[in-house]
Amino acid sequence: MKPLVIFELANNHMGKISHAKTIIKKYYNLSKKFRNKIDFAIKFQYRDSETFIHSKYLNSDDKQILRFKSTFFTRNQWKEIINFSRKKFKLICTPFDEISAKNVVKDKFDFLKIASCSATDWPLVEYIAKNCKNKKIICSLGGLHENEISNVISFFSKKTLNIRFLYCVAKYPTEMKDLNLLYFKKLRERYGECISGISLHEIPDGYLSGAIGLSLGAKIFEKHIGVEKGKNIKLNKYSADEKQTEKWLTYLEKSIDLLGSV
Repeated sequence: MKPLVIFELANNHMGKISHAKTIIKKYYNLSKKFRNKIDFAIKFQYRDSETFIHSKYLNSDDKQILRFKSTFFTRNQWKEIINFSRKKFKLICTPFDEISAKNVVKDKFDFLKIASCSATDWPLVEYIAKNCKNKKIICSLGGLHENEISNVISFFSKKTLNIRFLYCVAKYPTEMKDLNLLYFKKLRERYGECISGISLHEIPDGYLSGAIGLSLGAKIFEKHIGVEKGKNIKLNKYSADEKQTEKWLTYLEKSIDLLGSV
């Protein structure tokens, strides 16, 4: 089984279809030389524009609310992006509300991803467990206490679902000294192979996380990516550019060769 690398687009498309396509195309071209040994997916995020922001805060000048409002796509715009991406990558989407979860199924994504912040959003989690039974599911565990991790895994273990969990440090960005990858190993020892990978928010020049994670048993890696453009579109502190991503992938590929096979 090849490792799966998920390129997290998040809202680095900046609300522009043209920029979304630029990122998707550039990272598709970048991935080509690694595809003999690594599978690739690209991940989007769905938020219902009518309900995601509480009406009380619609006129807020909070930078996060302004960012969300400026990056919403219509359903037709999403359809265009999905059609553009489908032949290039496996497709994954994180829904942040029940309406969006319904649309993930409707749009026939290969995977549904539950974000760390939603892993204990029980109305959403229960909706997904009930209505997305035929969908491959990935769930991040960042920021959860041990008892919360136990509750989430216990809940899903009682359902007939194809689900995998990702170790995650919910610190944006994460310094290399804070990745604490041995805790991923501890989770695997406790819960088994359902702990399948690592969701990464490390500093963009942290090139060894994938290689070390693979040696500890990780098979899924989520990494934030983007493309800078002029003075107006800059990357955040946890999104890697093309050169940084290529170097990270090179170390991952070398580690695949190094580890070999039993």
